[in-house]
Amino acid sequence: MKEHRIVFAGDSTTDADKLATPDRLGTGYVRLVHDALVAFHPQGRYCIVNAGISGNTSAQLLERWERDVLREKPDILFCMIGINDVWRQFDSYDALPPAFSEDAYEQHLTAMCERAADVRTLIWMPPFFMERSRSDEMRVMTERYAARMRAVAHKTGRELLELQPAFDAYMKARSGLSVSWDRVHPGRIGSMLIAREVYARLAREVS
Repeated sequence: MKEHRIVFAGDSTTDADKLATPDRLGTGYVRLVHDALVAFHPQGRYCIVNAGISGNTSAQLLERWERDVLREKPDILFCMIGINDVWRQFDSYDALPPAFSEDAYEQHLTAMCERAADVRTLIWMPPFFMERSRSDEMRVMTERYAARMRAVAHKTGRELLELQPAFDAYMKARSGLSVSWDRVHPGRIGSMLIAREVYARLAREVS
């Protein structure tokens, strides 16, 4: 029976306190995806790795890309990174180095793609922001960084899995603040929204 090796790379949204759980899957969307695969496709064998680290920017993920991500030899690799590249521009009093710029972000993602040339399926998940107002300055910047990720996916021929539409649909009925006070960390409800999108994509692979 084929084993599906699935790695999730990213920041705190992916990490979700993974070091506090014995299997290092965390308490967020990675665990929900794992449980859905086992529950609905019990015939499969899954090796799922949570390679998220809280607080990571794209530069930090790139620095550990081979060590923490590629070394796991994923068949399928999901990567969601970028919200900290944005956030640091709002919560820091000091001028940020060029490593946080949109151009640098695109360069980091391109380098990750190049180094992951042997990965069969690499799926980028653009950063999202749980704010209804499209004129909110942090949402505006998040969307600019998400556009850079889309550009990298397009030029490298890799897949995209958009998450912002799922949150936008939710926010037609409830505020993003009902999910998370900072509109960044998805918590239980946001993790379920992410997991639903990821599982729907994975179901095509494991059926």
